[in-house]
Amino acid sequence: MRVLPLALLVGLLAVSDAKVFRKCEFAELLETRYYLSRNDIKNWVCIAEFESSFNTAAINRNRNRSTDYGIFQINNKHWCGSDYGKNVCGIPCSDLMSDDITAAVRCAETVRRDTERYKGRGKGYTAWVAYNSKCKNRDLDQYMAECWSRGSNSIFPF
Repeated sequence: MRVLPLALLVGLLAVSDAKVFRKCEFAELLETRYYLSRNDIKNWVCIAEFESSFNTAAINRNRNRSTDYGIFQINNKHWCGSDYGKNVCGIPCSDLMSDDITAAVRCAETVRRDTERYKGRGKGYTAWVAYNSKCKNRDLDQYMAECWSRGSNSIFPF
């Protein structure tokens, strides 16, 4: 009998808990479960699409040897717990890769708020490369039009 290495087994368990959202499904979740404003939702949806393709199990290893985790690609150098960084969010990085995105949303909001304290009000999303290159100068209302009905606060059903 062959025994799987522990790291591989843990990786398989984390992936089994993963989810790849559809754009409007993700927007609706942010609105109905996390009660985020439409302004925040359109930014988070854009960031999630271009950072992870809405994949909660996404992992990206960077040239500086840090790693980005989960749907928002939160980095372990400063934000989540690993042997590498500071863990400002107070969670293990593996928590960012669950299909329950509660930890990811909370940590992403921490990153945004801390970045605003450092860079100034309205600059919080600039912590994400995808925001700077794909979202910041885009008409996000148009980007979200397929999900939001006109003049309503509800999201289109899928």
